[in-house]
Amino acid sequence: MELHIHGETETGRVRDHNEDSILRLGGEQSPPGIDALLVIADGMGGHAAGEVASKLTVDHIKEQFTSGAFLATAADKFEEALGTLLQNVNLWVYTAGQDTDKRGMGTTCTLVAIKDSHFYYAHVGDSRAYLLRGRKLEQVTDDHSWVEEMVRAGSLSKEEARTHPNRNVITRAIGLDVSVSVDTGCCALRDGDLVMLCSDGLNSMISDEEILNVLEVSSHETVCTDLITAANQAGGHDNTSVVVACVGD
Repeated sequence: MELHIHGETETGRVRDHNEDSILRLGGEQSPPGIDALLVIADGMGGHAAGEVASKLTVDHIKEQFTSGAFLATAADKFEEALGTLLQNVNLWVYTAGQDTDKRGMGTTCTLVAIKDSHFYYAHVGDSRAYLLRGRKLEQVTDDHSWVEEMVRAGSLSKEEARTHPNRNVITRAIGLDVSVSVDTGCCALRDGDLVMLCSDGLNSMISDEEILNVLEVSSHETVCTDLITAANQAGGHDNTSVVVACVGD
């Protein structure tokens, strides 16, 4: 499978530092037995603690994959293995967060591993994974946030949720408690598909329709930068990170 892997992260126009961390490994950098590994973590906690939480998360995931820990994992056990990985990462970050200057730190985490023409995901928080197939953009993950719960209950529309004052209130995160529930899933990939991960700095600034418009006119080399530029032009109120895997040309 031919894959093109790209990723970018920027502070934005309002924040004074970047608490997002990203990982994109493909080609010769791919972990053993994996075609590509994509991760976005959006930290929280203030005083740089969010930056610590997101970096710890990404570093621990990278260490586990590059060590070959998943090399012998069977396809029917791969989702479960990814869920266990994020639960272990959660405990790692939670333990580090017991230090006084880091107490209460946490992070979202959305992980995608591409293996044998499938993408497998593990997800906690309100960062997102999308799949672009043809001209249809589908959000693969569910946001673990207060506004998303209101959307599911019918109390808010998707557009109202995108701009709601409480849109940053998340209901599940890595590192806040000793254990965490992890969403996992799997989908077969086709030639021409694009898998995109983003922090909420993107989708809180521009709608899914606007994201799709950028995806349709960008090359795989420029798509991450183009999306971040669109978010900044819309206000850039948060750190914004985008990682993509393009299947084929």
